[in-house]
Amino acid sequence: MKTLEISLFWLFALAMAGLFLWTMRRRLSSLKAGLPDNRFNRPWKRLEGVFTLALAQKHMVRDKYAGFYHILIFWGFCVLSLRSLGLVVEGLFPAFHLTETLGAFGYGYQTTKDVFEVLVLVGVGLATFRRLVAKPWRLKNSWDAWVTLGLIGSLMITDLLADGAYVSINHPAWAAWSPAGSVVAGWLSDLSPMRHLVLYKSMWWLHLAILYAFANFLPYSKHFHVFTSLFNIYFRELEPQKNLKPMDLEADHFGINRIQDFTWKQMLDFFTCVECGRCLEHCPTTLTGKPLRPMNYGNDLRDYLKATPLEQMSQDKPVPADRKLIGGPVPEGSVWKLSEEHAPWTKEQLNGWISQDTIWACTTCGYCEWACPLEISFVDKIVGMRRYLTLEESDFPTEAQTTFKGMERQGNPWNMAQADRAKWAEGLEVPTVAKNPDAEYLFWVGCAGSYDAAGQKVSKSLVKLLKAADVSFATLGIEESCNCESARRLGNEYLFQSATEANIEILKGHGVKKIVTNCPHCLNTLKNEYPAFGGNFEVVHGTELVAKLISDKRIKLEQAVNVDLTYHDPCYLSRINGQVEAPRAILNAIPGVKLTEMEKHGVATMCCGAGGGRFWLEEHLGKRINHERFEQALVTKANTIAVGCPFCNVMLSNATGETGHEGVATIDVLELAVKALK
Repeated sequence: MKTLEISLFWLFALAMAGLFLWTMRRRLSSLKAGLPDNRFNRPWKRLEGVFTLALAQKHMVRDKYAGFYHILIFWGFCVLSLRSLGLVVEGLFPAFHLTETLGAFGYGYQTTKDVFEVLVLVGVGLATFRRLVAKPWRLKNSWDAWVTLGLIGSLMITDLLADGAYVSINHPAWAAWSPAGSVVAGWLSDLSPMRHLVLYKSMWWLHLAILYAFANFLPYSKHFHVFTSLFNIYFRELEPQKNLKPMDLEADHFGINRIQDFTWKQMLDFFTCVECGRCLEHCPTTLTGKPLRPMNYGNDLRDYLKATPLEQMSQDKPVPADRKLIGGPVPEGSVWKLSEEHAPWTKEQLNGWISQDTIWACTTCGYCEWACPLEISFVDKIVGMRRYLTLEESDFPTEAQTTFKGMERQGNPWNMAQADRAKWAEGLEVPTVAKNPDAEYLFWVGCAGSYDAAGQKVSKSLVKLLKAADVSFATLGIEESCNCESARRLGNEYLFQSATEANIEILKGHGVKKIVTNCPHCLNTLKNEYPAFGGNFEVVHGTELVAKLISDKRIKLEQAVNVDLTYHDPCYLSRINGQVEAPRAILNAIPGVKLTEMEKHGVATMCCGAGGGRFWLEEHLGKRINHERFEQALVTKANTIAVGCPFCNVMLSNATGETGHEGVATIDVLELAVKALK
C-alpha cells in the first residue's frame, strides 16, 4: 500500500508539474515574440526595487486597508513556500519530515509557519470583507478573485488540520512548537488514532492537490501576477513617466498596431495586472466618462495577446482582418459610467480591439503608472499607438493638424509669428544670451510664456523675482523655438526629433549649462528627454529656483497678500518630476496666504486635462476634465486657485467661466510672489 501511494504521488506530481511547465512555456513563447528591450542595466538598482516594492510592499500600502491584508497574505505565502516544498519532498520520500529533519531551525520554522497561517486566514477574511461589504467602486468582483481567495484559505485550513492530526498521532510534546497545530489537535482530541491518521493523510493529499491546482490555475487567471510581479518589478522602467524612448525614424514601420510591435517587457505588463483598479482612482479620463480606463486598456491588450496564435506573431506577417489592434471610434452616444465594469461596445463594433477614442483620450498624466504597485506602464503603449496612427496612417484628430503646422512653420503651436516671440519682454530690459553669454541661467520662456497672455504675466513675474535676487540670467529671444513636447505625445516623433536637434544645437552653441523654465512640460523635456539626444543641461522649474532664493534670503516677501487659496499641483511638476514642496514653500512665505489643500494633491494630484497634447484637442466624449478638477477645487471653499503651469492656468481659468463661477480666480504662484515683494 505504501509503495502504491508513493507511485501515485510521483505520477500526480509529474503530471501537474508537466502541465505547469507546458503552460509557462506558452506564456514565455508569447514574450519571445516581442521586440527587444534592454532591461538588464543597473542590476543593483533593480534589485533594490525588488526589496522595497515587492518584498516590503512600499506602494501597496498606499491603500492602507488593502495593503495590510495583502502584506499578511504575501508574507504568509513567502513563509509557507518552504512548508509546501517540504510536503512535496515528503510525498516523494516518506521518511522525510521538514520540521524534524531541520532540527532546531525546523522547530522554530514550525512556530513561525503556524503564526503566518493564522495571519493569512485573517488576511483572507479582510479581503472577503473588502469585496462584500467595503467594496470600492474601482474593484471588480470577478469569479477568479473568489476562486483565488478560496484556494488560499483552503491551503491554510488543510495544513492546519494536517498539523493538528500529526501532533495528536506522533508528538504531543511537539505541541509547544506548533501553537496553531496544538489548538487544532485539542479540537480533534475525541477522534481515535485511526481517524487521526486518516485525517492527516486526507488533508496532506488535499493540501497538495489544491497547491498543484492553484499553480496551474494562476497562469489562466488575473492572479498570474503571483509568478510575474517580481520579474516585472525587477525589469521596470527605472525612470518611469519622465521620458519616452526615441524612435528610429529610418525604420520600415512606426509605432504599434500589431502584437509583435510591443516589446517583451510590455507584454510582461499584460500578464502582471491584478485588476486592483488603483490606476482608475484619480485617472482623469476614467472620472469623466472617457473611453480610456487604464486597467481595461491593459486587460484588452492582454486578451488580444492571448487570442493571437503564436504563428501570427512573426515580425514580417501582416495583421489578419479579424486581428486588428486599433479600431475605429466608439459608437456614437456611448460613454463610460463609474459603475460600469465593461465597455458598452464590442471589438466587432469597433472593427478592432482598442478604439481610437481610447487612444486619443490619454493626457499622459502618469497617475496610472504612479498608482500601480506592480510597475506596469501605460503611456508608452498609448503613445506607441499614436505614433502609428500619426506617422503611418496620418490619422489623427483634425485639431492637431493646426498645432503641427504651427510648430513646423512658426516654431510654436499658436501659429503666431516667430518674430513676435520676445515681444512679451518689451520694457523689462531682459537680456538675451547673445548679449549676456556669461549668464548663470538661461530662462527658457516656452511658447505659453511667450504668446499666451496669462503665460506672459508669469514670465514677467519670474524676471522681476530674478532681478530682485540679483540673479544673472538671459533668454534666447527669437532664437527660442518650441520643443514640440505636445507633438511627441500626440505621436509626431518626427517633428519632435527635428525640433530637438535644432534646439540642442542652439543651446550648445551658446554654452548653456543651467536652464530655468516656468513650464513643467518644457522642464520635463529639457531635463529628462534631451539627454537621449545629447543635450545634458541642469534644468529647474521657476518655483524651485525662487523657493531656493527665498530660503537663501535673496528674496524677501514682506507685503501681505490676503487670499484664501488652494494649490493645484501640475502633473508634470509634481508626480512626474517630484516637485511638490517648492510651490508650497513660496506660498507659505507670503504673508496673508491661507492654503487649503484639495483631496487630490501632491504626487496624487489629478490632471487638469491639458497633458499629452490634449490642450490642443477638443473633448468630444464625457465630462470636461478641467470642469471635474475645478469642482474639486471648489470643495475647499477657496476663492483662488494657485497653479505652477501655464497650461493648468488656462484650463482652470476657462473652467471658471464655463461652469458659471467667475468669482474664483486662477493665478500662478510666481505672480503671488511678485505681489509680496517689498
